[in-house]
Parts: sequence; structure tokens; C-alpha cells
Amino acid sequence: PAAGDRRRPPWLPSRRAGWSRAGRRATTDREESLSTTHRHTSDAAAVRRPTALAAAVLTALTVGGTPLSAQGTVVPGPASPAATASRWRSTAEASGNVLFGAARQRLAAATLATGRADSALEVRAELHATYADARDADGGARRVVARAARVTGSVDRDPHGQLSLFAFGTAETSLQQRIAARVQGGAGAKLTVWRQGDDEASVSLAVLGEDTRARDGTLPMRMAAGRRVRWSLRARAGRRVTETLRISHVTLWQPTATVIERSIVETTTTAALAVTQGVDFTATLRDRFDAESRQRGARSNHDGQILFGLRARF
Repeated sequence: PAAGDRRRPPWLPSRRAGWSRAGRRATTDREESLSTTHRHTSDAAAVRRPTALAAAVLTALTVGGTPLSAQGTVVPGPASPAATASRWRSTAEASGNVLFGAARQRLAAATLATGRADSALEVRAELHATYADARDADGGARRVVARAARVTGSVDRDPHGQLSLFAFGTAETSLQQRIAARVQGGAGAKLTVWRQGDDEASVSLAVLGEDTRARDGTLPMRMAAGRRVRWSLRARAGRRVTETLRISHVTLWQPTATVIERSIVETTTTAALAVTQGVDFTATLRDRFDAESRQRGARSNHDGQILFGLRARF
């Protein structure tokens, strides 16, 4: 027997046995504690797994801090110069007007324009064509009263600057103004006095050379034709009245360098109302005054039009 057990009665457990039982009890308690801790850890991991999965799903549904539900929404705003220079921008417009009753007349016009601009250069081209015929109320044969076409091209250096240089060229023909062919070409400078978003106002001054051929080659007609040097003064303004309505106006004055009375004045006012994205309803008032039209055989020096149509932007 152990030294510590000599004085103990036989029915009492020895100290070693008590220590052994205490050790076994402590071991059992540690195992139960470890088992409980492992169970809690497993439960916590099980709880964290759905939380981590939810976080991953939310991260997948968000790109760059923007939910996928909002990624398909296009927020309107001014295009950056890089976006503007990324592709050509074009418009196609078809318009017309009719008269009925004592005078039956129909007028149709079409305009195609395309251009591309960046911070250094802007290139633009435009084609405009007009046709009109009329018939009396008694039902006579229709006769052509207006037929005209004009092609214009321009190059503008530093188009977004306050002061920019440009060059342009124009070729046209007009039945109602008795112009067989007119070619113009020149260069000038444009001063932008105000620009804010879609709103702008500018003036430009240019000098150009012109060669005009009348439809009738007789001597009096030739006096209102030939080669000329002209000044060209243009004022342009545009303003967005509402989110869907924009009004623009252009006035062009081109007197000859020698006789100011031999001038061309053209005014164009357009109201464009957005119908859908990329399509506008347009109303245009255009008047062109050529001081020498009657000398070439035209009925009037004015050539005015009121047009209603649709314009597509792409």
C-alpha cells in the first residue's frame, strides 16, 4: 500500500484512486468542453456560410457600385468629346406642305446631313432638295413650280473653342430662282459668344468666291450672273426650351464686295419636338432673298417655304 494509504480504512478509496478519478473527470470535462466548442464553431460556420453566400450574391448583382437593375437606364447628359468623336452622327429629314382649294399645290423637301467632330476638327456635309408642283382648281395639268438642290461641305478647326477657323463650299441649282448652277467657296472665322449645354449663340465672318450661271443665257440674264466676290456674315442661335423642345435660328447675309445691294439674305427658323428617342417632329420657316432673281427671269426675289416633317437622328 502506498504511504498515504496506511492510515485509511479499507473501505475508503485511496488517494491515488481519487486522483485517478479526478483526472478522468477532468479529462471528460475537457472533452465535453472541446465537443461543445466544436459544435458551436460548426454552428457559427453554418450561420456564416449563408451570410457569405448572400454577400457574394449581392456583390455579383452589383458592378462598379451600380445595381444591375439600374445598369440598363440611360441617364441623359452631354456627351464627352471622346464619345462624340467615336462615330459619325447623321440626320435624315422628310418634310412637306400642301395647299388646296383655289390653288392646289404640294411641296416636298428632304435633307440629309452627316458630320464628325472632336476637339481639333469638325467635318460636315449636307444635301437639301426641294420639289413643288401646282394645279389650278379647274383640274388642269400639274406644272412644276419649284425644284432646287444644294450640297454643302465644311471643315471647322477647333470647333469647341471660342474662336475657330473654317472653310466651306456650296453647289446648288434652283428652278424658281432661275439658277442653272451656282458654286461658292470660301473661308472665315467663327466667334462663339455663348455656349451652355445644347444652347449656343455664334457669329461668323467669311469671304467667298462665287460663280453663277443663269438658266437663260440672254444678255440681260447674264448681267445677274457671273463671277462675284462676296462677304458672308452669319448669326446662329439655338436654345432648348424644354427637355423635348429646341428652337434654332440662322440668318445669313452675303453682299457682293463691290455693290452691297446685290446681296443674298437667307433666314431659317426651326422648332424640333422630340417624339421618341432619335425622332423629332420639325416645323421650319425658311425664306431666301436673292436681289438678282427677277433679273434672271424669276417671278420674285423671295423663295419662302413653311415645312412640317420628321427628322431621324442616328
